[in-house]
Amino acid sequence: MSVKNILLAQYDIHTALFNNVIAGISDEESNQKVAGMKNNVKWIAGHMLWDQGILAVISNIKNDIPWAYHFMSKEGATEDDLKAPACELPTLQMIRDKWEEILPVIRNGLDSLTDEQLAQKVNMPHPMYKFNDTLAGVWAYANHHHAYSIGQLSIFRRALGKGPMSYAIA
Repeated sequence: MSVKNILLAQYDIHTALFNNVIAGISDEESNQKVAGMKNNVKWIAGHMLWDQGILAVISNIKNDIPWAYHFMSKEGATEDDLKAPACELPTLQMIRDKWEEILPVIRNGLDSLTDEQLAQKVNMPHPMYKFNDTLAGVWAYANHHHAYSIGQLSIFRRALGKGPMSYAIA
């Protein structure tokens, strides 16, 4: 199995689990701080959506989310992110809808990457950079970050009194 196919398989499961982990959480609940954490369900879900921007960039896809700056990390922000105009915070449903809208486009872009492109060295520092400074390494880190965020969301959903996340894939 190729590196791309492994990364795509990880991407696919994370994108499916995103919907499963926020299923049944209301917008009101998504705004609650739970388990003594600084962030809430809405911020983490929005941050995962903002993080899709990394994958859009590496696959040459335009990613337009008008309120994404609410959810960026300062370390990973681009100049455009930092200059974004103020806007209203979206609902959890808006985040889910945008996720579903951009998902097939980004996945198509990722699927079109060649092995040669994935092996190219990049100057995009990220926590895995010292282990793998290739485009595939950036993608692997983005996949890891999604898995980490899904884990956080699964803890938050339990703290909100919800059942465990389903691993059922539609």
